[in-house]
Amino acid sequence: MVWLLEKMIVRHHLDLGFERVEIPIRVKFEIEVKEGVLVPDTLSFQTLYNKKALQNRYPQLNLASVETAIEATVNNHIMEYIKACGFLNS
Repeated sequence: MVWLLEKMIVRHHLDLGFERVEIPIRVKFEIEVKEGVLVPDTLSFQTLYNKKALQNRYPQLNLASVETAIEATVNNHIMEYIKACGFLNS
């Protein structure tokens, strides 16, 4: 069993209709790999991005929905990474 800790920068694109905003997100995630395969339910991650700047520039923005969309984007990038490393049991 091995615990892997990885860091990456993910970019989330937020389309506001009148403007498209690119949000850089620092991601740190940890997974457990046993015999070359991801152990289910061991993925944990932390994100860091400038929420205050988003809130100041777009005060009408629903931050809860933005956080949900960012979490989905981060999950997709992490799963792509895990697949590329061959840690998923297909």
